[in-house]
Amino acid sequence: MASEDNNSEWLGIPKNLLMECAGYSFTQNIIEYYNLKPYQRVIIFSGLGNNGGDSFVIARHLSSMKIYVDLILIGLPEKIRTEESRLNWNIIQNLKLAIQIRIIKDSSEFKNLQEELNKIKFELIIDGLLGTGIKGKIREPISSAIDLINEFQSKGIKITSIDVPSGMNPDTGTILDKVIKADYVITFHKLKNGLKENTEYAKKVEVCPIGIPLEANLFVGRGDLIPTIKIHPESSHKGENGKILVIGGSKDYSGAPALASLAAIKIGVDLVRTFVPESISEIIKKYSPNLIVNHGSGDYISVEHLASLKELIEWADAILIGPGMGINNITQEATLKILDILSELNKPCVIDADALKLIKNNLKLIQRSNIILTPHEGEFKIMTGESLPPMENFIERLENVSRVAKRYGATFLVKGKYDLISNGLERKINQTGCSQMTVGGTGDILAGLCTAFMSVKNSAFNSACSAAFLNGLAGELCLEEVGDFFTASNMIDKIPATLKKIL
Repeated sequence: MASEDNNSEWLGIPKNLLMECAGYSFTQNIIEYYNLKPYQRVIIFSGLGNNGGDSFVIARHLSSMKIYVDLILIGLPEKIRTEESRLNWNIIQNLKLAIQIRIIKDSSEFKNLQEELNKIKFELIIDGLLGTGIKGKIREPISSAIDLINEFQSKGIKITSIDVPSGMNPDTGTILDKVIKADYVITFHKLKNGLKENTEYAKKVEVCPIGIPLEANLFVGRGDLIPTIKIHPESSHKGENGKILVIGGSKDYSGAPALASLAAIKIGVDLVRTFVPESISEIIKKYSPNLIVNHGSGDYISVEHLASLKELIEWADAILIGPGMGINNITQEATLKILDILSELNKPCVIDADALKLIKNNLKLIQRSNIILTPHEGEFKIMTGESLPPMENFIERLENVSRVAKRYGATFLVKGKYDLISNGLERKINQTGCSQMTVGGTGDILAGLCTAFMSVKNSAFNSACSAAFLNGLAGELCLEEVGDFFTASNMIDKIPATLKKIL
């Protein structure tokens, strides 16, 4: 839900509009369900997050239908956490006829509150205290508010929760401390995994739409990227925030492994090692002092390097193999042996460029959930023997890729005007980027970003989505700030600015 909220915003739908739709949808539902009439009274307990923001909208819509509302804010108004919630809090300050507001600053005020509520007649209590972000022990005064609401429920007062019963982990259904015992839960957009009917905490559950479009789930957006970005904790040490190994390069190609490695460094991976043939090791070192370059003798990656490579593979959190390796008998033999090591150690890896061409006859080496394959359309046909429909039929193209990904047991990221991403179960389309990204090296950046995201324990699918999205946005920023004729190096330089712009 958080992802689709953010993706909707990325598609141009403001979050306050989704909040408005949620509040209106909830209001219409409870009026019908409880047969609410003008001049009846409803009590709303509101928290300081978006759940509280939804409740402010609900209060406004109820009041417009001449239903009296006592809204009880648990906490200080200046601590309301989101812009959308503050907007709707400010609106209801101007509505005096049917909304009465009371602010509870601490738990000592609940005794008087209970006495006052016992003196008035109301039809139900709406729980808008906590939403989907519940973690750990519930603090005061929210904890006492939950106790009070549950006490009214035990006396036969109907309780309806907004989205989830406050205190429940919506992903798992677990109760870490205490939870509202709701008679009715109106949840938004889709049913949460942990929310079940006919339980002590949710006797009945209704799913209501709030205007999130289908595209928010189909297209990669800001909401897909945010959860995959790992902020370095203050207590972290070198190497705790990702260690990756890039295996590639040949006497013919030095740029590809360097670009992939530099892209990973720019997104904040702690340590990146680049293993290349000796003939280009000094060239690659000159790209940047930030590169840690290891090498093996000769002009190509070969089986002679396997002992050194296995040690580095064991060290790394994720591995990229393929950029600039070339395709000849020496590299083919080495690539298959390396893939065998990766399979044996079950290491997360990205297979790119020439390494992809060896997949067709060696499927057993890549049938793992922690692998990303990054072909363009031509490489996809070489690998799978299948042609994709025309570009304008992007949904049909995605279905084809999804079917192949399921058969292969790996995550595919098929590069193009629309990047197609699927692991056979999940599927997404990335539409960021520009035509100027046909310049050489952009695919190497993409592979490096995929590996970087995997190195901090993101799934292969989520890593592929975030990498494609970020890579395309970096290209768009280059077009905007550099102009038509930018390079892959320009894109790498723009990665930090791209992240800053969208996070």
